[in-house]
Amino acid sequence: MQLDFTLNFNNDTWYPTLDITDFKAKAGAGIDIKEKMVLTFSAPGKITEGDITISTNPWRELKTQIESTEVSNGVFDIKLTITAADGGAIGNAIAQIHMGVNVSSDAAPKWSSFKDSFTVAADEETSVAGELVVNCAALPAGLEKSVLELVLVRGEKKEILHPKAGMNTFSVNAGTWIATVAELRTAEGTVRAAVKLSASEVIINKGQRSQLDISFARTERSTTLDVAVNLPASHALYGEDLNVVCLENGIEKLRFTMRAGQKQRLENLPIQGNYSVRIHDVHLNNIHYVFAAANGALDNKLHDIVFSDAQIRQNDETQAGSAKLTIKVNAVKAVAAAFDLRLIGADARQYLFAGLPMQSGSHAPSVTLAQGYYQIIAATVIHDGVVHYIDVASQTLRVENGSPLTLTLTVTEGANLRVKGFPDFLSFGGCADMSPSNVEDFAEARISSLFKYSGDDGMGDASGYLDPAKEPTTKIIQMARDVEAKTGDKVLPVMVSYTCNLSLGDVERIIDDPVRHQFSFANFIQALQMAQAMKDDAHPVPAGFIVNPDYLGECQKYGFSPDYPIPVRKPLAEALAHHGINIAVPAGITDTLKGYIKGVNWMVRAIAPDVVLGWQLNLWSVGGSQWVYNDFTYDDVFDPIDGAKKKMTITPELAGKLSAQYALLVGVFEDTEYTRADGIKAIAKGADFMAADRYEADDFTARAYKNGYCYTPYEWDRTFDFCASLSRHLRQPVLPWQVPASRLATVSEQVGELEEQFWGTGGSYLMGHPEIGNSVAAINADLLNIEFLDAHAGMMGHNAQELFSRHQWDFTEPKYIDFPSRGIFHVQVGGGATTGVVSAVNRNSSRWMRAKLKAYRDQPVKFGQ
Repeated sequence: MQLDFTLNFNNDTWYPTLDITDFKAKAGAGIDIKEKMVLTFSAPGKITEGDITISTNPWRELKTQIESTEVSNGVFDIKLTITAADGGAIGNAIAQIHMGVNVSSDAAPKWSSFKDSFTVAADEETSVAGELVVNCAALPAGLEKSVLELVLVRGEKKEILHPKAGMNTFSVNAGTWIATVAELRTAEGTVRAAVKLSASEVIINKGQRSQLDISFARTERSTTLDVAVNLPASHALYGEDLNVVCLENGIEKLRFTMRAGQKQRLENLPIQGNYSVRIHDVHLNNIHYVFAAANGALDNKLHDIVFSDAQIRQNDETQAGSAKLTIKVNAVKAVAAAFDLRLIGADARQYLFAGLPMQSGSHAPSVTLAQGYYQIIAATVIHDGVVHYIDVASQTLRVENGSPLTLTLTVTEGANLRVKGFPDFLSFGGCADMSPSNVEDFAEARISSLFKYSGDDGMGDASGYLDPAKEPTTKIIQMARDVEAKTGDKVLPVMVSYTCNLSLGDVERIIDDPVRHQFSFANFIQALQMAQAMKDDAHPVPAGFIVNPDYLGECQKYGFSPDYPIPVRKPLAEALAHHGINIAVPAGITDTLKGYIKGVNWMVRAIAPDVVLGWQLNLWSVGGSQWVYNDFTYDDVFDPIDGAKKKMTITPELAGKLSAQYALLVGVFEDTEYTRADGIKAIAKGADFMAADRYEADDFTARAYKNGYCYTPYEWDRTFDFCASLSRHLRQPVLPWQVPASRLATVSEQVGELEEQFWGTGGSYLMGHPEIGNSVAAINADLLNIEFLDAHAGMMGHNAQELFSRHQWDFTEPKYIDFPSRGIFHVQVGGGATTGVVSAVNRNSSRWMRAKLKAYRDQPVKFGQ
């Protein structure tokens, strides 16, 4: 039964409200709801269950279910279903429904402007459809059997229609839809015609009829090639990258790479002349593999081209004076896995030694090496969640005079990617701002963790003891569990806690202030106690903590040694006493920088032994972050090995190495012996992981690019090269933190006021952005034309166009694929004012990222074998 009703709006700027009353049947009769009441409408923001109050007479306990779909920038279609909590009939008990909406932006339409979108029904779905009449011209000759696909898009909603020649009538939900249609074509792609629509936008009104006309351009004809490589798994070239070249009438038109088992379709080729598809010769293990070319006529047909063993000719190319090779493997720890070793010569000659055991021993391949210089390639191996590095003393090998050679490789264990509390695959999390919509947003994105700054001021609350009611740890843990209840997936809550806030500057004064330490220690203890109290059988790791952003970076920049004096023991003892904790501060915790760091770790292990702990450091800990754009020379970089400042040219690898050496020097991962309150001796572990941070602002906002932060994929590559080096030298897992999840705008999108739309590259880089691909021309000109400050021109160029034009790059595929081999186990996106996952930050610029993260969970990257 469709219902009539009365709407009464209160158009507050940021939280407009609505009262819905006077429910009755269309004919004016009363209502008797047996199962449910359904409401559908549009709103200028998300609505959650906490925004709805239902008045009943007589009183009934009701349940609500909300479904939200974004249909334009900040506008949502809402479906609200109301049922009785006991499953019984509701009758006419619903007297009033009161709703409020958190408006997505100050530019959003007034809620009352959507009054015509409201529809209410009892015991059936709401009737919100209109009719779309599609008048389609006759299909062109040669395409009569092809299927036309008309796509209607309204925000996140999509309708796919298949009109045929003549008049077609479709039922479509009310709203404004963007209409697109792909070219009409045969399955082989040899005949095609462009399709023309009478309008690109279709407005559908409830119960009314709208019209759209379809016509066709002139038919075009072409030739199609389906190229496949079909080799058995036992073939020597089965896993090799094969370089394919396609020629049209003797002129090279295309080249690409294929492997056995892959197929590549080449379309839009001419219909006159000849084609030739060739695979470059391969020189592997002293065998020269020559592929027969596939030649044929360009004739408006589909040609299946298969390269199989039958098309390959093999020639022995063993040279006189070749050298016998012995491969010596030194495994620090034997691993039940294998690795491949590849040697690449300057003359395209290669040697592949596959399946070498990851344990100490010598191997003498039967294949001898021809004279020359070879690059040594041995990829990182992940086995049972642990990263293993295959190291060689030199990356090149010289073969001469037939002299026997021994190549020594060392197998070294790196980070264990299985960090407690996190899943057994590369996972993602986001920043919470505690808005009511956070739970739905996190559930939609299927995140594995969420994080929030601890305390009241988010900076350690160093001026006094914090009222427990102002510490958000318990609320954030509950938020994570509310998300779990919606998704069925485990979600780890993570608190970001300052026990000493060096982000404020004035480093030497703040780090030497015992009163600040006392209060911040005490407030940290309070958060730890709250987290530990939330442990239960379903949550053996109740929470995580990332401590002291900027602390390690500032100390490294200043060149503070491990014995740099800091008041630790007394303020720590006073903080413990404030909470009535009767544990002696261990002797290994001294009034030094190292003592401070070990003291923070010890607090976590002694007070909340089941939480997971990470420290944070920054890209700029080596003196600055200019090196992200190009290798950069600094005059006073602290060398942790000899404790002196030096002039150094910083690369991503060196930045990660120096930062790791410093973290190890000051005890971030060291254990501490102590005595528990019950007198039992115990060990307090060091940190579980390291969080790595660049600067969290969205690239195309002034707070980013005016501070020297606007990245292309080249700079993001170098950032994650830093993370890889950091993990390699720490031999600990790394968590990139506060990565901006904003994306690029394409040329087909509207870009308005930059400070209101929050564009960037972090999301496009992480998740892939094939609409941009590798083309500068595909990026919206409003972004490319942003002028950078002259002070940054040497680093970033004069504008974004210059920055994106300096290096080759490609957004086509997601870049997270190799993160585990870089020692990365989890990525946290977003920040308090940076695009992440939640809709309440930056006017829901995160909706693109939520969809990408949701899709990722269907096929996550696992941690090795």
